[in-house]
Amino acid sequence: MLGQIMLTRLCQNMHKARIYIILLILISSESFSADIMDIYNRSLTSNTDLKIMSNEYKISEEIYNQTSSNIFPEISITANTQEINVNKYSGAGSQKDYSTESATLQITQPLFRLYFFDELNKAESIISKSEINLADYKKDLIIKTAELYFKLINAKNNLIASSIKSDFTLAKYNSATKLFNNGYISNIELNKHKNNYDVATVEEQILENELDIIKQDVFIFTGKEIMDIHNLNHMIDIPLTSYDSDSLVVKAMVSFDSIKSAALDVNISKNELKSNQSKHYPTVDLTATYDYSDITSGSRLGKQTRESNSIGLTVNFPLYQGGYQSSKVAESRYRYKNAKITLDHVRRTVKKDIIDNVNGHNLLKNLIMVKRDRYRDVDENYITLLKGAESGIYTDVEIKTEEYNLVKSRNELIEATLEYLLVDLKLQKYSSNLSVQSLKTINKMLVW
Repeated sequence: MLGQIMLTRLCQNMHKARIYIILLILISSESFSADIMDIYNRSLTSNTDLKIMSNEYKISEEIYNQTSSNIFPEISITANTQEINVNKYSGAGSQKDYSTESATLQITQPLFRLYFFDELNKAESIISKSEINLADYKKDLIIKTAELYFKLINAKNNLIASSIKSDFTLAKYNSATKLFNNGYISNIELNKHKNNYDVATVEEQILENELDIIKQDVFIFTGKEIMDIHNLNHMIDIPLTSYDSDSLVVKAMVSFDSIKSAALDVNISKNELKSNQSKHYPTVDLTATYDYSDITSGSRLGKQTRESNSIGLTVNFPLYQGGYQSSKVAESRYRYKNAKITLDHVRRTVKKDIIDNVNGHNLLKNLIMVKRDRYRDVDENYITLLKGAESGIYTDVEIKTEEYNLVKSRNELIEATLEYLLVDLKLQKYSSNLSVQSLKTINKMLVW
């Protein structure tokens, strides 16, 4: 009895080990072997969109610097030197040479420009928006990393299942060939098994190509080829959570990045409108000028030097610009209206997305529970077949067929689980709880 128990446990352990090995095999190469954190960390330095978003933030800072510079004085200096040769002039026939040197220093200090403060507020809002967009993209990068890694897992698992299917369809075809040669089955039955094997082979080739495509996506995402991933955990009993859509909507309306970004667009367009309206008002500048000139001639007058200083106020009152500024006001008013419409649309879209994702999250939880039960049933059947195989009750073809059913069932469970985890990450983003730690938590679930 003890020996039978030990044999059963040995078969079970061998079964588990085989399943793990099957699910972990990938073509080896010199490229890096990765888990989800490796892909994410590499994307931080290689992702093109992230680099662009970072530069966009720096651009917004420079826009603010350009705008704030309007409060400071403008200082300019102009220097000029000339050599003048006069061959003929009225009342004389002699030639005279002149040389002139001059320099002007001018300082202009803006005193009153009503639109300046609106422009400054606009620039501040642009910085805030760029900062939010950058933070939002980093969160999206977390989700994109998970999505890409999950695709890689599913593609690999599907390829392994397809390879097992090719094996047992080949075994069935070989068995049918023997039966045909002995006259037990018809040529039609033999061709059916051959066609099944041919189809399984083509399907395996298609899945190999799909896996290669995903690996290329990883290369674009990380800048480095990946041909292997770290060992995966069983992923059968990962914890399942719940969300309340109403509370998520309330929180998202205040803190969700896309809503905050759209609200800043409203503020930007509002300040642009106020700025264009203010440009109808006069501007006042304080100006100070210093002039220096030096004239040297060959005449008895010799060298003449002149210096002058001036200080005053310059008032510019725009009266008519061909309707340009009025048109700019009208344009910015329409932009302001569109920004408010867009904000309302973003709010409604976010609310819908939250409800859809919460509903999908709940459905996936139910699906996972069903898939878990299905997998456990198939797993028990497979163990029973292994025990029966020791007694010669079941053929190798039957074992391989049930092995395929087991791997296929596990793949379906894993696929549903990964989809659940992906939706969970999206819901964490809506609740403002999404961070790198979210990926680390998933990594602990997935990797041994």
